[in-house]
Amino acid sequence: MAKPRDAALDAMRGIGIVLMVLGHSGFAGSDFIYLFHMALFFMLSGYFFHMSGEGAALRRFCLRRVAALWLPFVLANTAFTVCNNLFLRLNILTGDPRILELPGNQVTSPVTLRDIVGRTAHWCVFDGGTQLGGALWFVQALFQISILYAVVEFLLRRVFPRRDTLLPQGLLAGILLWVGEQCGRAGWNVWGLGIVCSGYSLFFLGVLIRRLGQPARNAPAWGRALAAALAFAVLLALLPFGSVGLASNQYPGWLFLLVASAAGWVLVYECARLAAALPVLAAALAALGRATMPVVILHFLAFKLVTALGLLVLGGEGYLLAAFPTLYTGGAWWLAYTAAGLALPLLAYQPYRLAKRRILQKLGRA
Repeated sequence: MAKPRDAALDAMRGIGIVLMVLGHSGFAGSDFIYLFHMALFFMLSGYFFHMSGEGAALRRFCLRRVAALWLPFVLANTAFTVCNNLFLRLNILTGDPRILELPGNQVTSPVTLRDIVGRTAHWCVFDGGTQLGGALWFVQALFQISILYAVVEFLLRRVFPRRDTLLPQGLLAGILLWVGEQCGRAGWNVWGLGIVCSGYSLFFLGVLIRRLGQPARNAPAWGRALAAALAFAVLLALLPFGSVGLASNQYPGWLFLLVASAAGWVLVYECARLAAALPVLAAALAALGRATMPVVILHFLAFKLVTALGLLVLGGEGYLLAAFPTLYTGGAWWLAYTAAGLALPLLAYQPYRLAKRRILQKLGRA
């Protein structure tokens, strides 16, 4: 019989994706969220990593990563490029130079068929990306890290067939973490390899957590609340010393990154375990966790609906719709952006999910 899924781990993915959208929405506590929210996804991927030492297993693992990560990265960026000229006409993107007056924005030019083909070739080798697909940096990094970890795991099991690979993987993770920190200080991140060096240690940390084991599922609620509160306090104590920008491979130091990531895991895990006791909340978080890729791809585009409604009600020139990632700040705008960034991708994902289920059912009957 298949081992039942851990509802708390499903909820952790859901909490993580909520935090990601919240961090992009203009939420006042984004600096706190950035301490750990993306590290959480690398750690979760490491937690679920499993591969035998056979060459066929490595090939299967790599093919699954290609289908689950590389292909969505290429297709999403290509789709945004194909829609570039349409987005310009709709003001979702803009060529108006006044947009540069807003920090973090850029002017966009029309593309030709040759541009689309050329840029798609770049997406295939993880060279660059699109503005609306900006969150896909994580998909690229996770693909590179997981493939590298799997190859190293395969080689270690071949060279040392009867020995545990945890120690050599840990040593490599430590070395790469030091390299990643140096890359961040030097501002070097070609093809995202600086992120890969830093993120490898987080992936390994997830593997280590699984090996060490999680706290008992039947722990009392007050104990979980206390653990979450302590982790929250650790993160608050770290906040004055800096934040973590894994997208640009910037963080105060290797120890800071590891402590913040570990505290973030404890905080989210204990909150997820508490949420798992509430069926409706657990189901909602699990649904968001299953829709992680659609949310990553579409939430910036979904933000445009909130900006469009704001412009309609409050007034403003059309080019302002292209403000990235959001136009409005303060008040409850972050709440509206977060709601749209979660709900619209989730709704868009449902037809695909239903169609996939029907196809699989037909294939199963064939």
